[in-house]
Order: sequence, then structure tokens, then C-alpha cells
Amino acid sequence: AEEAVLKAEEEKKAREEVEAEATKKVTEVVQKESEEDLASEEEEGVARKATEEAAQMAEKTAVQAEDKAAKEVQRLRSELGRDTCIVCILGGTKFQEADSEELVKAIAPKLEAAAGSGVKFVTGGMPGVQEAFAKHCGDGSRVWNLLPVGQASGYGRGTDINAGADLEERKAIFGLIGDIYITVEGGPGVSQEARAAHERGAVVVPLIRTGGASEGMFGFPKGALQKPRCATEEQWSLLQNKGAAVEDSAAAVVAILEACVGGPAPKEVKAVQQQQQQHHHQPRAVSGSPTPSKAKVVEASPRAA
Repeated sequence: AEEAVLKAEEEKKAREEVEAEATKKVTEVVQKESEEDLASEEEEGVARKATEEAAQMAEKTAVQAEDKAAKEVQRLRSELGRDTCIVCILGGTKFQEADSEELVKAIAPKLEAAAGSGVKFVTGGMPGVQEAFAKHCGDGSRVWNLLPVGQASGYGRGTDINAGADLEERKAIFGLIGDIYITVEGGPGVSQEARAAHERGAVVVPLIRTGGASEGMFGFPKGALQKPRCATEEQWSLLQNKGAAVEDSAAAVVAILEACVGGPAPKEVKAVQQQQQQHHHQPRAVSGSPTPSKAKVVEASPRAA
């Protein structure tokens, strides 16, 4: 009987030791998992903080770039004349459609002859569409070619002006300086500048018939493909119809711009100019600080359909 009791006690003790060992191992596993979870959370926190700091830095850099571009626009506006209506020419560096070059060459002299003395034309100094326009816009006295610092157009026509350290900075400035933008063909760069212009309320007149960005590709602003109030249905149709006579489409472009401008100091164009000035003087905000309200385009803007 005593042997049985001792044996039972030994078995009980063995079971308790096994259970204790199992409990110890489970505890160790749980503790290890907790430590790993804590380390993972710490790593995620560090990564999240780094991402947030990178985003804030990128936003700060973007704000600084925008402010720099706005200051350059104000400088150039002073040089060109603050009450001047600036018509910017946007287009591809090579003609893709058979009649696009003929169309540009037809538009340039017609615009130069029809526009009042308060209108000036600005190109980006690039080959292709802009060069063809500059070389056929009268004697070039009202043409200004905007290029990055240290670069020249080589057109032999118009006046070269410089702003922006590189092409990207120049593009940002170009998208801010104009009151009216005429686009012919084009790729992603044309869409980028047209989008910036359209977003701030400038008038964008795309030669839709020429294709590329001007037909809506590469993120071209959809709103700019809608007929503005300063255009008739017939005129807008001539900008879209690939089968229309070049002279008819060119005449439609001139008529639309005449309606948009309406004289040396049009109130529609002044609306865009006033918005530019408000944007330049308005304090900018970065994440974490109050964001100022954006200036609205006055109802008179001809951008709306």
C-alpha cells in the first residue's frame, strides 16, 4: 500500500513538472511574440514618421517652387506690361499632322493683324509649333520667347526672355504667365502647362483637330475641351473638324480670341490677371498650418461654357 502511495505521488510530481515546463514554454512564446509585436509597432511608427516628414518636406519644396514661379511671373508681367493681354502658344516640338504646320502659319499673321496693341504673344522658345508661330507673326516685335536662364531660342525673330533654372521651372512659369493659351498638337508637357493654366482660370483654346494633347490626350484638362462662352458653336466646330479648310479654322481661332480679348484691356483677361496678383500676395501654408482660401475666378471669366 505504501509503495502504491509513493508511486502515485511520483507520477503526480512528474505530471506537475511536465505541466510546469509546458506552461513555461507557452509563456516564453507569448512573451517573444509580444516583444516582436512591440518591435514591429516601433518600426512602423518610425517608418510612418519618416514618411510624414518626407511628405512635409516635399510639400514645403513644392510651395517654395510655386512661390518662386509666382515671383518670376510678377517680374515678367512688369517687363511685358501689367495691363498687357498675354497670349501663350503651346504645341509639340515636331508637327505630327499633315496640315498642323499650315494651320499655325495661317493663324500667326491673322492674330498679329487682328490683336490690339495691348496684346503680346509668348512662346516657350521650342522648335516645332512655337517656332513656326514666332516666324510668321508679323515682324516679331510682339513675340517674346520664354526660356530657362542661359538659353536662347535661335529663332531670329521675337525677343528672348529668361526665367527658371531649367525646363521644369520654365514650364511652371509658362503655365502661370498667360491670359490665353492656344494649343496645337502636343504631348505630356503641353498638357501639363495647359492644365496649370486652366486650373487658375486662364482661357485655353485647343486646336482639337490637330490631335495629341490638344485633342484630350496625356491628361489635357477636360474642361478646356468644352466650348467657352467667347466662342460660337460654328467657330468651335471649326477647331474640331479635321476636314475643315485651314483658312476657316484659322479665322475661327482669331474670332474666338477677339471675342475673349475685346480690346487692349479686356475685363475677362483682367480677371485672370487679378487672380495671379492675389495668388502672388497670398500667404502659402504647409501641412500643419492653416490653409488660406483660394481666390475664385470671377463669373465674367470666359472659360466657362
